[in-house]
Amino acid sequence: MPQATAKLNAFPVFMRVEGEAVAIVGGGEEALAKARLIGQSSAVLRIIADAAEAELLAFIAANGAIHIAAAYEAAHLEGAVMAFAASGNEALDRRVAEDARRMGIPVNAVDRPELCDFFTPALVNRAPVAIAIGTEGAGPVLAQMLRSRIDRMLSPSLGPLASLAASLRGTAERLLPKGNARRRFWSDFFGGAPARAMAAGQLSQAHDAAVDLLLSNAPASGHIALVGAGPGAEDLLTLRAHRLLMEADVIVHDALVPETIVAMGRRDAERLPVGKRK
Repeated sequence: MPQATAKLNAFPVFMRVEGEAVAIVGGGEEALAKARLIGQSSAVLRIIADAAEAELLAFIAANGAIHIAAAYEAAHLEGAVMAFAASGNEALDRRVAEDARRMGIPVNAVDRPELCDFFTPALVNRAPVAIAIGTEGAGPVLAQMLRSRIDRMLSPSLGPLASLAASLRGTAERLLPKGNARRRFWSDFFGGAPARAMAAGQLSQAHDAAVDLLLSNAPASGHIALVGAGPGAEDLLTLRAHRLLMEADVIVHDALVPETIVAMGRRDAERLPVGKRK
């Protein structure tokens, strides 16, 4: 009998924060960590700290954050769309959380899950693509380990490719009928010539390939990638080799290549063993 999937106590969402104020109360390492995380967004950072440490002050100066150099007051939270209690002082963090909740502002208290309305994820940033990993505050180290693995798997070109897709979405909707034609175009876009050109740093060629694909409304031509298996240990493959295996529709492999390497491809990929078996 299949095991029932556990219910999430915290539901993951992406909140719009462009131009909105995010308040962080604290002047030490905890506040700096939250500032660095939120600083990856287009929110307006408001940091309340009467005695901010040098590293936090440097971050504020480098990132154009607002620094309120005064003892915390509830009024400092006004207008914020979210707040962080990150002072390291238990009494102050509880006060910030209570003030924020009374004002209807979602609040996160560092290392105090019982005071949190939300939890901050470990973030893989390929803006506008973002992957957030959360453990409901139960295992921050696990979340960071997963973030590191996923970050290594994703090409740095993913963000620019997604931005190019966004610029073409309206045109695709006008030219292609909803359904198979449109799905095929986007599948070929993200897995075909536009993606390969973007991965090579060729932005204009990626755009041209996308336009050609859009106008032709035909399946993209296939391509062959040669992946060396090295000594046969899956953890010694390059990151690009791993990505190519995961993208392949057909994997033609030497019969002596270990199954652990072949299994790194998609489960629905066709596998064709060739060559000697001894």
